[in-house]
Amino acid sequence: MKIFNAPALVAAFSLAWTPCFAATKVPEGTELRMRLEEPLSSKTANQGDRFSVSLIEDVRLADGMVLKAGYRGVGEVTEARGNGMLGKAGKLNVTLNYLKVGDERIRLRANKAAKGDNRTGTQVVTFVFLGVFAGFIKGKDVSIPKGTQITAYTDEEKVLQTPLAPPPNDN
Repeated sequence: MKIFNAPALVAAFSLAWTPCFAATKVPEGTELRMRLEEPLSSKTANQGDRFSVSLIEDVRLADGMVLKAGYRGVGEVTEARGNGMLGKAGKLNVTLNYLKVGDERIRLRANKAAKGDNRTGTQVVTFVFLGVFAGFIKGKDVSIPKGTQITAYTDEEKVLQTPLAPPPNDN
């Protein structure tokens, strides 16, 4: 009857079952160049609406790994107000929520605000000449076109298993 060395046996099994995958770390504050994948408008957007963004430049991490351009993420409209009477301009504020790498989500911090033109000058002139009709002058809505670039920063330190999943295809 043979007696096995229990610690050696446990060590052997743990090495045999250790996955062959390594990990890479994405530090908090890593700069990411992102692009809006759909147009947004203060006329049609509502608070809470979500939209797609994508990474437009490769990002080399400290350990040499690269986050390839093309990974997708999600942003959210945090404020949307259409134009209004009395020359009131439209307003649109958005934030970027996360970038998805494989099944992992990396939280982002980035904001973009846009405001339409006020038409108070036109309203004043109209009031002088037409009186009460000046109240019917509307400000302009604002839009953020598809393809607008936004610089985002990672909002957390994230450990990703390697090899990294490739970015999704644009099909």
